[in-house]
Amino acid sequence: MVKDPLRVAAVQFEMAENNKDANKAKMVAFIKQAAEQKADVITFPEMCLNGYHYLTQSPKDKLLAMAENAKTGPSVRFFKKQARKYSITILFGLLELGKGEEMYNTYVVITPEKGVIFKYRKIHAFENSAILAGHKLDTFEIHGWRCGILICYDNNLPENSRVLKIKGAEIIFAPHQTGGFDIPCAGMGRIPLGFWHNRKTNPAPMDEAIRGPKGRAWITKWLPTRSYDNSLFTVFANGVGIDGPEVRTGNSMIIDPEGIIKAETMKVDDDMIMADLSRKELENTLGGSHFIARKPSLYKPISAKAEEVDTRLIRNKISNEKII
Repeated sequence: MVKDPLRVAAVQFEMAENNKDANKAKMVAFIKQAAEQKADVITFPEMCLNGYHYLTQSPKDKLLAMAENAKTGPSVRFFKKQARKYSITILFGLLELGKGEEMYNTYVVITPEKGVIFKYRKIHAFENSAILAGHKLDTFEIHGWRCGILICYDNNLPENSRVLKIKGAEIIFAPHQTGGFDIPCAGMGRIPLGFWHNRKTNPAPMDEAIRGPKGRAWITKWLPTRSYDNSLFTVFANGVGIDGPEVRTGNSMIIDPEGIIKAETMKVDDDMIMADLSRKELENTLGGSHFIARKPSLYKPISAKAEEVDTRLIRNKISNEKII
């Protein structure tokens, strides 16, 4: 049975590095708050359980010590209990331990009734040579809505969201850890840590940073087009605050099928946004009409066999900081 409207919450928060208990405590507080506001679904940022940037410089043995099974690990069991307690579907990111010593940047979906119903492994994982890339784009169902997941970099390639659309996606959950990263392109670059530390006494520099080309101006340059081109909702949950030597810019937002922002936060702090998604909004959209008018017979070059390059190598080529 379809739940219409579907009330969705998206959270941004400053993560503690390699401190699952601290991150869980923040997440539970938001879960409780979302449940009190009658949310059906709550979505958290990429790798929010573990922290993010330090993974890029950590040796394999350190990563293995913090990785967990994405179906039976202690953190998943913990959030299964929270999903049941608060009657809410929870989506969050973690470092997954797969077979043997395989590790993945993974995002899990936990429902109150069934526990883990879906997990997605980032297909353009670049965080560490010990973290493998996923190889599957697929969809799942929440309350009768067909959904997909793309983690951070995965959203930068329009082919990925188009595949999910063709597979029936009506909502794409887009967890990120982005903004203020050390790449001297497109107006991007690191934000001085002092801007964040001094945001209470001198808010202007950090406010400007999250709105400018290292934050919101960058995200809104391309992410809303994924919704518009595919006539679907995009739920963007980003990290915010100090992440190693970088500052994440938050700007979490929910975008409608016309590419218009339904809800967003400009808060320079932990925050949660919420929106009611209606199936009516999926009907008679301009982007949807373009999707119907496409000419698949002309697009064979897009799927032609080509060499696939490790995303980490591409990232290192344009980044000042090199990932191990």
